[in-house]
Amino acid sequence: MFMSTPVFREPALSGSPRADIIQIDTALQSMRDSGFDLTAAAGEPIDNSVEAGATHIRVSTNFGERRSSIDEIAFADNGRGISPDILAYALSMGFSTRYNQRGSLGRFGVGLKLAGLSLGRRIDVYTKQAGDPTIRHAYMDLQEIAEKRQTHIEARNVANWPKDYEHIMISPNNEAYDSGTLVIYGKIDRLKSGGHYGTSLDEKLNDLRTFVARAYRKFLDQSLVIELNGVPITLLDPLFLMDNPRIIERYKDDDPRGTVIDEDDIEIVDGHKIHVTVTVTPVQFRWEEGVGGNRDHKGREIREFHIADSAGKISMVRNGREINYDIVPRLLPSGIDKVDRYIGIEVAFPAQLDEFFQVRNVKRGAVPVDKLREELRKWLDRPVKAARREIRRHWGSVETRNQAAKRDHQDVTEAVTRAELTAPMGQAGKQLTEEDSKQLIEELLENLGLGGKSEESTQVRDEIQANPFTLLDGNWPGKEMFEINHLNGKAVMTLNHRHPFMKEIYAPLRGIAKDGANGHSIEDLARIIRKTRKALDVLFLAYAKAENMHTDPDIFGDLQSYWGQSTQSYLRELAKSEEKQ
Repeated sequence: MFMSTPVFREPALSGSPRADIIQIDTALQSMRDSGFDLTAAAGEPIDNSVEAGATHIRVSTNFGERRSSIDEIAFADNGRGISPDILAYALSMGFSTRYNQRGSLGRFGVGLKLAGLSLGRRIDVYTKQAGDPTIRHAYMDLQEIAEKRQTHIEARNVANWPKDYEHIMISPNNEAYDSGTLVIYGKIDRLKSGGHYGTSLDEKLNDLRTFVARAYRKFLDQSLVIELNGVPITLLDPLFLMDNPRIIERYKDDDPRGTVIDEDDIEIVDGHKIHVTVTVTPVQFRWEEGVGGNRDHKGREIREFHIADSAGKISMVRNGREINYDIVPRLLPSGIDKVDRYIGIEVAFPAQLDEFFQVRNVKRGAVPVDKLREELRKWLDRPVKAARREIRRHWGSVETRNQAAKRDHQDVTEAVTRAELTAPMGQAGKQLTEEDSKQLIEELLENLGLGGKSEESTQVRDEIQANPFTLLDGNWPGKEMFEINHLNGKAVMTLNHRHPFMKEIYAPLRGIAKDGANGHSIEDLARIIRKTRKALDVLFLAYAKAENMHTDPDIFGDLQSYWGQSTQSYLRELAKSEEKQ
């Protein structure tokens, strides 16, 4: 179809009393810097394909010499195609069949045009409708416009799809699409290898794959197929609630999923609501502190599942399509915590609430207005704090099990056992039967996360059985520095590694004893020693305070004597064993 009304007009002559509202060639050149990067620019034709009811979308890149640049990007779909009446208009700035409508992915009528021009200087659109054998073509070329060789956008009939892209306009069964659209971003001049300080093309394409996997996850979950250079894109759900085929394939028995901490609707205006969901990453992917989301509970690489590489990112989803995944300042309680990378937060809203999220035409950077931000902040306070507690609780239980398995206290325990061969037998807990003692041990192991018949639990049971006094590592909220269970003359002491003395004094010393200086300077070591000496003074004075809380501290006289004598005896035995090493 030919358009009789020019879309582009030649500038008025100099000196004329009137001027064109837009100087077309320079205006279009300026529009190239409109805020689109590769991911945002690719999103526009994909959005259009989704709107056109496509079930199969292909993205194909055409590389330049030595793969040092991308010269063209094609977007192919099997959607309804574009009506002949509007094909030419589809490349006209400001035109949209859905202009300012709020029930779709588009709205502003500039997305595809600005997106394509942000990367290159030409956009071609080929389309075919069902039951119509004709393929139609329209294009926009900035060079031709600047040279006055293109003054209109025209729709013309063509014999076939472009030869370079015929292979992506067929079904997986090698049958020609009955309908569909092919969009080509051409004469690309802004996708080159980044040089020493830039981003490589492979990295940019990886970013594009990740963007599509996350932004269109809800459509991919409903059987939409999107390919990038012939490889299907698997959905990426930051909440880990959707079925990711790659995760299912690896974890057939476990089926890791996120845990929903809370979700709810918040009404905003005129019955329109936002839906907020807070989850924590599957426990297999955040197994222990310090692993950094790179390995699972069995030590296997999990980078492909894209655990967030920085904390505090929030997914903003508009009409089912993610339009922003980034940190939103002043939204999380007490600022961003390092564990927030394992917390998924999604805010889903209809396009009718665009103004409340300051949505821009590039569909990026959605940020709630101040009043809504405050409302969201209040709502997120409880579930985010609960998620943080759950993550740290699990880490604490794993650390407890790991410490129990390491048997770091073995040398001391064995020295104490030898010293006790000639010491009076303990008297506490003698009223307990053998069954009572076994039950108490099982409860203790359960509290430490060592219940059942695991190798670690069997090891701890054997140690308690063999020694009069056993030292274990625990982790629980509370002001107690340790807990003692007396078992018919024996005792099991469990250290609380959440206590400040254990975290700030004992743990650093334990680390140095195990790994050596490990990067610590002489000054660092001296500081740790000074801090430890002061902490021991505090420990002694805290004992004095504990006695002082009793109205008759004389009852502790024997306790002081036994404590001192036992300390002396145990240290002597420990020194003997160290001399033999």
